[in-house]
Order: sequence, then structure tokens, then C-alpha cells
Amino acid sequence: MTGLTSLQVPEGYDLRAFDVLDSTNAECHRLAAEGARGNIWVAAAAQSAGRGRRGRAWQSPRGNLFASLLYAIDCDLATASQLSFVSALAVRDTVADIMQSGTRVSCKWPNDILVEDRKISGILLESTGEGGARPGHVIIGIGVNVNSHPAGTPFPATSLKAELCREIETAAVMQGLAQSMAHWVTCWRDHGFPLIRRAWKETARGLGDEIIVRLPKEDLRGRFVDLDDRGALILEFDGERRHITAGDVFFV
Repeated sequence: MTGLTSLQVPEGYDLRAFDVLDSTNAECHRLAAEGARGNIWVAAAAQSAGRGRRGRAWQSPRGNLFASLLYAIDCDLATASQLSFVSALAVRDTVADIMQSGTRVSCKWPNDILVEDRKISGILLESTGEGGARPGHVIIGIGVNVNSHPAGTPFPATSLKAELCREIETAAVMQGLAQSMAHWVTCWRDHGFPLIRRAWKETARGLGDEIIVRLPKEDLRGRFVDLDDRGALILEFDGERRHITAGDVFFV
């Protein structure tokens, strides 16, 4: 990751860069277990065991961004889960800035970033410790397709290189992400989830449209009418509204 070790992250944050890790989230877990304090970014040029939501493998070739933030919290786990939307806004702004196009980049519930309906980034939140109600840290894992993207995925993918037709320096993406994350975390701390919810909805893909939500045992088809004050997707179908806290969204 050329230039990563020399990056200056915002005040209050630290950065630890590696050539190869099993996963940046796993390294954050190890740091937390060792008693690490503060907010630490962990980044790697490649991962040997990257993972996404629901235990899925995350392809991790060199040239893409693999980073996790070990973020210290002083709130319950339900409140900390709002950081999924905070992170989505940070990644969305980072990608939009590099592409110099805010209109093409959107947030997909619950925590993906799209460029014109193609996935360019995913986010994975985990808590530290033994799953207590008030963990000391939350781990925010972020993968961005910078110079390559997987083919044949259930949801189409893309990369910055594919969109801009040129190589992108991964360190530049990391620099922008660190700055953007610090900004949105400050907004969340100072103003709470209502501000984050409004900002996320302004960039949300599918809001107001008919979608399919794939759950473990069923697929639901209806209209994405809103995001509730806890971050659940509100789906309207068959004359009723259902609040969904986890699932995979597909567009009709």
C-alpha cells in the first residue's frame, strides 16, 4: 500500500498499516483484547481471510482498500449500531469525491455503497468483548473496490478503476476515508442519529421504490417507504408496514 504508512490521520485517531493480514477486523479484535485504547485504523494491502456480512467471504486482492476502525464507544450496543449509517455516509462521500460525482453514488440499505446500482463498497460492524450490552469498542470494517472488483456476484459490482478508466492510489482513498469518517462521527456525536438518518435518506437508493428484501426464510416484495429511528427498513406490502432490521435488498 504505497504511501499508507506516511498518512496523517485526523487528531484523535491512529493508523497501523500491514502488508498482509487474515482480516483487518480480526486484527482490531486482537488489539482490543490486548487492551488498546482510543480509535485505531488498521489497514492491509491484502487479506487472506477477509469476510463480509453473514460470514460471507470478501475477496481481498491487492490494489483494493481493506481497512477497519477500532472505535471507542461509551453507549449501548443498539446506539453503537448507528455507526453503520455513519460509516456509509463517510464511504459514500469518499467515493463521490474521488469520482467528482455526487449524483452517481448512493447508499444501499443496510451498509453498501453503489455506483449506479453496482456495489463498490461494503461495511461490516462487529462489537468487541463477549457480546455485552456495552462493549468498549465497535469495529467498523470497510472494503472498497479500488482497482478491481469480483465478477459473477449476486449483486453487480464495480470499482473506481472501472468507473474512471485509470489506476487509483489506494492510499488516497484511505486518506479521504479517514477524514470523512472523522467528520461524520463528529456529526453523530454532536447531533445524534436524526441528522445521520436525514443525510443517509438523501443519498439512499430505492427509497420510495418497490424492492425485494431477501430474508433467511423468505423474500418480501414491497415499497421501501422509510428508515425508522433505529435504522430499520420500513417495507410496505399487502396493506401493512414491516420494520426489517437485517436482510439483503434487491431492486425491482
